[in-house]
Amino acid sequence: MNKYSAFARSCVGASHLRKNIVCQDSSLCAEREKYSFAAVADGHGSPCYLRTERGSRFAVECALECADEFMESLDEAVEILDNSKDRERLFNQLWRSIVSRWHERVEADFAAEPFTEEELSRIPEKQAYYRERYVSGRFMDAYGTTLVFCVMAENFAFCIQIGDGSCSVFFPDGSIVSPVPDDPGCHDNVTTSLCQDNAVLSARNCYFSGDSLPAAVFLGTDGVENSYATETELHGFYIGLARTVSENGLDEGVCQLEEFLPVMTKKGSGDDVSCAGIIELNQLNSGLNQLFHDNQNEQSPTA
Repeated sequence: MNKYSAFARSCVGASHLRKNIVCQDSSLCAEREKYSFAAVADGHGSPCYLRTERGSRFAVECALECADEFMESLDEAVEILDNSKDRERLFNQLWRSIVSRWHERVEADFAAEPFTEEELSRIPEKQAYYRERYVSGRFMDAYGTTLVFCVMAENFAFCIQIGDGSCSVFFPDGSIVSPVPDDPGCHDNVTTSLCQDNAVLSARNCYFSGDSLPAAVFLGTDGVENSYATETELHGFYIGLARTVSENGLDEGVCQLEEFLPVMTKKGSGDDVSCAGIIELNQLNSGLNQLFHDNQNEQSPTA
């Protein structure tokens, strides 16, 4: 089977460093025998979300746990994903299990460690209703977070997302797209979230199989996305990362990414930045070669 390599890196935002705020992003990757996994999550930045860095960590961990269980349950019956109705049903079940697992983790965390007065004192006076909610036992908002994750196997791949952030997919023909449908609930500084009551209904997904399998999938929190003015520029960043990995290998490529993320947030969004992905190196090289030839053809003079 194709060898899919995964990576994940997070960096505290430049504005957070100035304000002495912890990194509220989380990222995670894993390589299993038959598939690879990558995820990023962005905890909400408002001081009202008291434990959002925990919420984002729980999100990527729960996504991996549930993805492992999902892939094990498929085992030799992966052909069920060829049917769009069955596929949507299974993806909905997977998503509901992630939301449920995340709620369990949040509830266990709060039961073990209720809010302290110091935490509650961070809530701005003009948003005192959050304090009232938390004191009354409605504490899910305090852990609010987005989530984007991907699973790539030999014959299929899928991504699932709630809230803002980006999923960019690079193909062996050199094309790159953002395939996850837009969420009308995400605009300006507003995003849908795992902490919302309708979270089980708020996920979007994309699926690939056969000849449409990606060479690479790149995931980013909105700190990455907002560091670039256009989607084309964002895709250019990911293509540059792909070239670095192709020329230097994954370990060195990810090392250079880790060095670049602080520069990105300082010159870009100022927000926490997380980037994760899954790459099949042979297909990645094919895509980059095709992209090079396409660019050469575009630049060639015509008679």
